[in-house]
Amino acid sequence: MKRFCYRCGALESDASPLIQGLCQRCFAEEVSLLRAPREVEVVVCKRCGAYALGKQWHTPTSADPLEDAARETTLGKLRVARLTKSGAQLLRPREAHEVEINVEPDLKEGSIRVRARGKVHELQAQPKVEEATVKLNLTHKTCEVCSLKRARHHEAILQVRGGLTDERLSKLREALEGLASEAGKRERRDFIADIKELRGGLDFYVSSVGLARQMASLLKGEFGAELKESAKLVGQTRDGRKKYRFSILARLGEA
Repeated sequence: MKRFCYRCGALESDASPLIQGLCQRCFAEEVSLLRAPREVEVVVCKRCGAYALGKQWHTPTSADPLEDAARETTLGKLRVARLTKSGAQLLRPREAHEVEINVEPDLKEGSIRVRARGKVHELQAQPKVEEATVKLNLTHKTCEVCSLKRARHHEAILQVRGGLTDERLSKLREALEGLASEAGKRERRDFIADIKELRGGLDFYVSSVGLARQMASLLKGEFGAELKESAKLVGQTRDGRKKYRFSILARLGEA
């Protein structure tokens, strides 16, 4: 005896099996694939274009940082339904590999269009397509890194001394700024806060000790500098750890 859909009475077939007592059409009508919020708040740094996801700030990867921010923020709020023998699950988009999700921000309209295509249950004969429109609320703030840059925050000073002709100075500065720029792409908190030209050389005020040491290593490897490092206690962190400011002297020989 063939089973039938308890909702519409349609008979089950090999090509169209029942799912939890429902025929394919009724199951698709009753069970939603996509869970989307009515609105999302997109927080963007007004200085650099970075966007916040939870407590973390992220650097945009496209030419339009606002679209990046809207897309990633929305993806973080979406959930995809999946029904298995063990029960119902709500998955993040990155966990539902078999579901196609498109997120298209419309900044002029202040909305985000979401389209999902996939199966809620493995017995579904055809993937289900669902769409949603999410309201976009845009908020501008200053990210923590831009705040640190504005305050010229630094944990180390790299002092470059000796043998600095104009040509050598130009090459050295270009190399160090290039290294810092690449490091900043990997870790947003790595940057040169300030550069001061002195009669005897250059002082680089660097945001982190790690970056200052990388810069010093470059001077040693490419310019033959001799290095000397020291540290001075300047206070303590909020959790009680000692806080130091480091100085690295890089002395160059004659060019």
